[in-house]
Amino acid sequence: MFNFEHSINGDIDLEKAWALYSNVSRWTEWDKELESVTIEEQFVKGSVGIMNMKNGQSLPFVLDSVVPMVEFSTVSNLGAIVVTFKHILTSKTIKHTVNIVGDDDKQVEGLGQAITMHIAENMNTLLCLSRK
Repeated sequence: MFNFEHSINGDIDLEKAWALYSNVSRWTEWDKELESVTIEEQFVKGSVGIMNMKNGQSLPFVLDSVVPMVEFSTVSNLGAIVVTFKHILTSKTIKHTVNIVGDDDKQVEGLGQAITMHIAENMNTLLCLSRK
């Protein structure tokens, strides 16, 4: 199992931050590893989407939970590996978590390190775009 958590503090305009979260095509504005993101329906629990990375890989996901202006999470099933991202907002904090489970600890750890390598930098960008 791999667990990661990063928080960043600042004066956050929840409407600006939520607009960056709930319009998946805007994820590329704050996550520099993404080429594009699409979703089949609206930004609601159960909607299916795909993240296309700049390195050529694609990551399918399902919106596992959506609480407008508060949080959302995605789950990606990659065969024997399950990746869960959670994004939490308050007026003073943005928090992102990543949880990865699978049978091969070495593979899970390597995937976790690769996925989380740029999260702090991306969250700094998200904060800048979300300031009051």
